[in-house]
Amino acid sequence: MIGKNWFPKLFSVVYAVLLLGLYMPQLFGLSGDSFAGVQGLWSDFLFQSQSESLKPGDPRLILLAVDEETGKKYGFPLPRAAYARALGQMKSLGVDTVIFDVLFFEPRSGDAELAAATRSFGRVVHLFTFPDFFAEGSPSLPVPPLLKAGRYFGSPNIEYMRARDGHVRIYQLFRPGVRDPIGGGDEAPSVAAAALAAYQGKTLDEVRARYGDKQRVFNLRRPVDWARHEAGSDRSAPPIRTPYRRISFRDLMDGALSPGQRQALKGSIVIVGSTALGYYDKFPNAFSDDSPGAELHLNAIDNSLNGDAMSSPYRAWTLLGILAAILLTYGLQKLPASTGAVLAAASFLGWICFTLWMFHRRVILEFVPPAFAFISSYLVLVVRRAWIDGDEKRQIKRLFGQFVAPEIVADLAADPAKVKLGGEKRELTIFFLDIAHFTAISEKMEPEELIQFLNRYLSALSDVVLERRGTIDKYIGDCIMAFWNAPLENKDHRADAILAALECQRMIGELNKTSKGLPEIPAARIGINSGPATVGLTGTQKKLQYTVIGDEVNLASRLEGANKFFGSKIMVSEATYAGARDRVAARFLGRARVVGKETPIVVYEPLGEKGRLSAEWTKALPLYEKGLAAFEARRYDDALKTFEEVLKIIPQDGPAALYRSLSRDYAALPPDASWDGVFNLTAK
Repeated sequence: MIGKNWFPKLFSVVYAVLLLGLYMPQLFGLSGDSFAGVQGLWSDFLFQSQSESLKPGDPRLILLAVDEETGKKYGFPLPRAAYARALGQMKSLGVDTVIFDVLFFEPRSGDAELAAATRSFGRVVHLFTFPDFFAEGSPSLPVPPLLKAGRYFGSPNIEYMRARDGHVRIYQLFRPGVRDPIGGGDEAPSVAAAALAAYQGKTLDEVRARYGDKQRVFNLRRPVDWARHEAGSDRSAPPIRTPYRRISFRDLMDGALSPGQRQALKGSIVIVGSTALGYYDKFPNAFSDDSPGAELHLNAIDNSLNGDAMSSPYRAWTLLGILAAILLTYGLQKLPASTGAVLAAASFLGWICFTLWMFHRRVILEFVPPAFAFISSYLVLVVRRAWIDGDEKRQIKRLFGQFVAPEIVADLAADPAKVKLGGEKRELTIFFLDIAHFTAISEKMEPEELIQFLNRYLSALSDVVLERRGTIDKYIGDCIMAFWNAPLENKDHRADAILAALECQRMIGELNKTSKGLPEIPAARIGINSGPATVGLTGTQKKLQYTVIGDEVNLASRLEGANKFFGSKIMVSEATYAGARDRVAARFLGRARVVGKETPIVVYEPLGEKGRLSAEWTKALPLYEKGLAAFEARRYDDALKTFEEVLKIIPQDGPAALYRSLSRDYAALPPDASWDGVFNLTAK
């Protein structure tokens, strides 16, 4: 490898690029942010540690809580007539604006009363929602009487802001690119935007002009101890700490409000929302694990009215911070160890103090990425060992000789610098091959025969993988796990993996013809997926393994098992097939939600190299595609006939048999109109 005197420079450059990729993978055509989760925890810590210096919630903002006591009296869900009477009560008490964090989408008794109360009150905000995260499809709107009676409508606009840990740390008054389904504007208003319009007597356009439509960081308010019931009633409850005053819906309806509560309601903005266990959406924040969504709306209104939302610098500043941290550690490693350690500690402490100072100026710095860059690079440079010199080639051969092709080993040995001895994120294609019904086969064999059987088939199939420039990761019983595009770059890794899979299926047929007394393999299932994964050496100094880990690896494994459902032999993800369309002919299998994945994926089955399909598939493929088009159009009788034609040409075709069976069933009993065509696979 390169001499040790060059290591600090080389490491600093490579590590800077790696961290920039982790922080902003968009620079490299990827998505996500590896630091977002930890940065969120750090932001929560800032609010928690500085809670006493935070402002209390704006006293004009009140949560009218549909709590357990309310439910005991009125039941869940509350009658709409009760909401109508509550509007009348609030109007008599001088409430300025009312927000209903309640869905009134299905007609029920009391709709007319609620509509009349809404019209009489005037400044009432009702909800509409979008069907999914991307706001695609028809929105859900209030019942027609409320649409006619109301003037202000807003979307909860929270769910798509939720981070992976469930927290919502940012808000947006308007959602660009999503039309207002009621007002017709180009940007759908949030509940907070509609409330600001109602409270200030402005149009939504005026609210947008004043407050903007950009994302902002919540400036959380200090939780305060409130007595749950301030009316002096017989019911009692322990005090709770919330940023905004809570008044029980039941107390309002019973006329059991304290003088302080009555005074607070005058001129206030009240949001009506549930706090009863099991009847509200929980949105954790820095101070509570089960804060109701209604408080997020109040927080957004509060920050807007008082103009004190937190801000976050442009990400370019954080990129500069990462580079500065690595450059600083590069300079510190040249100093004596003790001097470097003292300066490193002082530098890190200074970064913490600067972050706290900026927090008090309502700026949340991205503390974590520069801090991680500083600590990790400093530790690596301080504890680094001398690079391997004379025995590097022998080590390369020992490490890679068993699981990559000989020509790749020779290439690596000639230039060991091509090997990154450690983990690296790369775009890989991952391959899983598993022998079908192996348990039943193995139970009928003696141990010696079983080993002979496995060695024969695994050796032949492994040779196919290696010939196609694949890397054998490991053998898991009868399963072969392999990947492409590491350790050496291979621009055609997707196509090579698919062609290896097709060749493996052909090889199994050849081996079965010369089984030599050993059992034949009835079939083999192969799953292939492509995407970013971590690849590198793991283990101990005595035993190292070059392996790949990551979510994309798990998906490849799931695709191998998903063949059972479709009756296919090879299943590849859309990410893999997209990079091999020019060389491989494949058919669309469907959209499936595999175990462990919430988002459905599009899957295909390769049939052969382009231009070299068998005569049977040349004839059957157009029919299969025709049948699938009819199936997706819900013309199940037409689909049934077409798939039967496919099976006349290829009687053992599993996917055609599956869709024939589904077409027959759905022709008799069509699926619900809401079915989106996604198959939910429950088995691995």
